Amino acid sequence: MGYLLLGIVAGLAAVERKGFLQAMLSRPIALAPLTGLALGDLAGGLAVAAPLELLWLGAVNLGAALPVHEALGTVVVAGGAVLAGQALGTGVTPATAVLALLAGAPLALLGRRADRFVEVANERLALFAEETLRRHHPHAAVRLNLAGLAMPFAIAALLAPAGAWVAARLAVRLLQAAPSLDGPLSIGWWAFGGLACAAGAKALRARRAGAIFGVSAAVALLIGLGLRVTP
Repeated sequence: MGYLLLGIVAGLAAVERKGFLQAMLSRPIALAPLTGLALGDLAGGLAVAAPLELLWLGAVNLGAALPVHEALGTVVVAGGAVLAGQALGTGVTPATAVLALLAGAPLALLGRRADRFVEVANERLALFAEETLRRHHPHAAVRLNLAGLAMPFAIAALLAPAGAWVAARLAVRLLQAAPSLDGPLSIGWWAFGGLACAAGAKALRARRAGAIFGVSAAVALLIGLGLRVTP
């Protein structure tokens, strides 16, 4: 049931981000908690929401821009982290989150390729729709429009559960086989927080993005190390 809900959430987000509404519900800051809520762990979704939003802050659909598919990546990462935490009985931890990120983030790049495929297909559908309107068949044109919305929904609905399953299985097996990796992986999550801050600064065209990255990464690592040594 959880994977079905993931597919529905990812499919609706894929449609919302470009084809309908565009109320920013597909942004990671909103979508990650919704993904966690769908799987019964709102707090787990919130835990990964802010870093993912910063990482993909510059992924915005404007004009002919074709950014990474941040919605697909978010559902996979958040879903994988939550599912792994549920399987391990720990909830979402920095270790499960960073492993889900490593396994799920590449889906955002694959989603961009899928977006390109959908755009080309929709261009052809638009030509067909114009032809049907010239022939006075408005209902056929409406069906073609719905077909254009169905494509991104179907692609995301298939890829997201598959990616989340891979991410969750990877995290569970690795952490069960090598529990000692929990510490280093947790520090890796804090380091990712610094990287996400730098990515967000770059998206905002900050002139000092490099310095912000260095300071953010250092602070995040120090915090992570401090939490690891605190009793």
